[in-house]
Amino acid sequence: MIRLCVFDLGGTIVDKYSLSPFLCLKDIFKNKGININDNLIFKDMGKDKKQHINLILNDEYVGRNWLQLYGRYPSMIDERILYNEFNRYQLNEGMKNIEILPETKNCIHLLREKSISTGVTTGFNKPVMMNIKDKLIKNDIYIDKYVSSTCLDKPGRPAPYMINHIMDKLSIKDPQKVIKIDDTVVGLREGKMAGCITIGVAQWSTYMKMKSYDQVITKEEHVEKIKKCRNTLREGEPDFIINSLDELYPLIDMINSGII
Repeated sequence: MIRLCVFDLGGTIVDKYSLSPFLCLKDIFKNKGININDNLIFKDMGKDKKQHINLILNDEYVGRNWLQLYGRYPSMIDERILYNEFNRYQLNEGMKNIEILPETKNCIHLLREKSISTGVTTGFNKPVMMNIKDKLIKNDIYIDKYVSSTCLDKPGRPAPYMINHIMDKLSIKDPQKVIKIDDTVVGLREGKMAGCITIGVAQWSTYMKMKSYDQVITKEEHVEKIKKCRNTLREGEPDFIINSLDELYPLIDMINSGII
């Protein structure tokens, strides 16, 4: 029987398409005079934000541009400055745009009714995570345990430590009684490394590759983006892929019943 569902935050239960960190990352590099390719951001979404910035700085194109602008390659000090700027931006402008996804409330309420615990793991830092927690609580959405990659002195995703921490706090020993739900490949791999059942969710995933909150697409474009998103999520080798959180509990019911 499933005892715990662990969710990612951005693109899974809040923040359509994880646009908030995407736009924050675009802006902090633009402020340094560097326009980074969208796909360079998309490919590592879900990772700890400091690690994500490090990976961007280590990109050959970014390094070349940094050298042209500043006469040297980016350093650890530059990484720290960008990370601090990202966190400041995320806490201010970013938080203004983060909304709870339409399916989240019913999903979490149904799990609570069925006595299934809930948890969150995230690549956001703790202050941003706590701001999102407050927003969820104000909307009558209560999650049992929250862990940010900055809360533990251990490697972030895809390492399983955040999930392990939640399981320990809730006294759950068997990872096969735990489901990790995520909209990113690295988040699904986190679940796999923890030994959990993993479910990819596509509807609001970063892999929909939307670039603004007001971007409008046709029904046909939406269908095509969902298809491509599901294909990308398969790289994380999830046990299941769903389009939205509305499909989660019926799937859990089938797992518990031994149908699948």
